[in-house]
Amino acid sequence: MKKEKIITCIENASGTYELCRCWFEYDKDYWYFYILDFNAKLFLGIEEDDFQLNGFQIRRIADMRKIETKMDTCTLINRKQEILKNVKKPAVNLGSWQTVFESLDRLKYFVIIENEYKEKFAVGRIVKVKKKSVVFQEFDADGKWQEESEIDFENITTVTFKDRYSSTWQKYLKNQPAK
Repeated sequence: MKKEKIITCIENASGTYELCRCWFEYDKDYWYFYILDFNAKLFLGIEEDDFQLNGFQIRRIADMRKIETKMDTCTLINRKQEILKNVKKPAVNLGSWQTVFESLDRLKYFVIIENEYKEKFAVGRIVKVKKKSVVFQEFDADGKWQEESEIDFENITTVTFKDRYSSTWQKYLKNQPAK
């Protein structure tokens, strides 16, 4: 699918109850999103799965191979259930990965950073935002903080926040290191 058609579909669905089915280069399966904001390079969506929302994601439009809006009984149920009624678009500046991470750092969310081409991910907190990278501290599956690492923006495909996984960890993780 051509980038112009992808952008047009995103633009038409942004801020509406149009559920988007999105395919990405790194995944054979598709994802469902309600698109909340976008620019020429990034989009902010909220993931939908079986009548539930599960956190916000920022993804690169360059990785998208196809997008279409979905209109079926499930979509109608989402509307009747008013699934988006209490959703507030987070104050995240999509200008670049740098502005995304600066925004998320101010909001103090735990985030998940992924490079889905390499099947790598990290869950934790933002330590410092640089011009071309983010200094990040992740924790392991036992909730133990690891050494800080630097992740180049060019190696990021997806950033997730306010999802059930990272939000639950943030609520219960003991011994959070001081900034």
